[in-house]
Amino acid sequence: MTGKRRSTSQLIRDRRRIADCYLSGWTQAAIAEELGVSQPTISLDLKALQKNWLESSLIDYNEAKAQELAKVDRLEREYWAAWEASKEDKETQTTEKAAGEKATRSKAQVRREGQVGNPSFLSGVQWCIERRCKILGIDAPTGIDLTSLGERILGPIIFMPAVDGSDDNDGS
Repeated sequence: MTGKRRSTSQLIRDRRRIADCYLSGWTQAAIAEELGVSQPTISLDLKALQKNWLESSLIDYNEAKAQELAKVDRLEREYWAAWEASKEDKETQTTEKAAGEKATRSKAQVRREGQVGNPSFLSGVQWCIERRCKILGIDAPTGIDLTSLGERILGPIIFMPAVDGSDDNDGS
């Protein structure tokens, strides 16, 4: 184990390796041995990594929603463009060369075939619409069975008689 300071690029490489090892269940001592640094160095690096992880998890919810919506919007535009392109006529060009006694002649032919469009692109558009609705929370809420919810949270509800012998549970 050396007492040399690590360069910024070495520190970044080490922290990536430390994160991989740590998330794979390695001990700090084993990580230190792997990298040739001291265990306290690994401890400090892990504290810095955990701080970065916490900060990166605290992104603005509305900003994250906006980014995901922008991705869905872009993907939907691609699906629409692909749908329109899939409806265009298909052109096939063929060229034949015929050699005669005096010269070579070429015969070109263009064949057009109408297309009805690839429905998988419309399925993609539908997925984008559904995803956008889910992100925005405008889908109809899903039902929750409240009859079993209380029992799962609180356990079975049992009424016990009061200590003085009266039954306070009968409403009197």
